[in-house]
Amino acid sequence: MTDWTKVSSAAEILSSVAILVTLIFLAFEIQQNSEATQASTRQAMLESDQQFLGQIVENPDLHLLWYKRDLLDEEKVRLSYFLISHFRMRENNWLQYQNGQLDQATWQSYSQSILAMLSSPRTRSWWNNFGVERLFDPRFIAVVNEMAESGPIYDESQHLLVFD
Repeated sequence: MTDWTKVSSAAEILSSVAILVTLIFLAFEIQQNSEATQASTRQAMLESDQQFLGQIVENPDLHLLWYKRDLLDEEKVRLSYFLISHFRMRENNWLQYQNGQLDQATWQSYSQSILAMLSSPRTRSWWNNFGVERLFDPRFIAVVNEMAESGPIYDESQHLLVFD
């Protein structure tokens, strides 16, 4: 073998090693980026949930509207938009889960609030009759409908905030 052949062979080996090191580095960087994206997504979800729960703390009547016997028109509007806000927030969480930006355990944890909302007969009726098909992704609607089929419905004496 000539010297140039040896140099060429050595260069090919070095080039192959460099490519392998680069691929390993890129895989590591992609993994770190994915973890950072998931952490950012979870943080945004937490902040969104805290704002949502803050609405209830500031306006506890919003939650009480789930079980109040007769609603005034203004109360129906407030409750409806409150529910749209909640389900839109969960739809966004579900879309992030579908896109791989959210892990299954986190999605399942947050999705439990859907069951809590649907445990009210009024909310269940709103979900079934409001025309959700115009508001939400059809795939998300199917997920919520499946949850609704298996979820309990409570009357006001059984709802989640009874401490007695």
